[in-house]
Amino acid sequence: KNANSAMLSNYEVFKLLTDLKEQRKDSGKNKHSAGQQNLNTIMYETLKHLSKTPCSRQSPEIVKDFLTTMMPQKLTKAEKLQLLNHRPQTAVEIQLV
Repeated sequence: KNANSAMLSNYEVFKLLTDLKEQRKDSGKNKHSAGQQNLNTIMYETLKHLSKTPCSRQSPEIVKDFLTTMMPQKLTKAEKLQLLNHRPQTAVEIQLV
């Protein structure tokens, strides 16, 4: 197992890509190489998808409150991450997770 690997929430990915997009816009980076164009496409498609999910309305405080509330529950990190990312609203949605 890689010691540098970690599970990220959709919020963390969304925030990271949004910040990266702003930095690139401010620095005036152009898309010269094919690799750069591919990276831009991946960033665009990922941000487009994540902007339609609950993570676009989350904040560090919401994530912290959720994790604090979930501490007494006997769930794995992966299960908590799934609940945070999908934010089920009904009993049926929870059963599907």
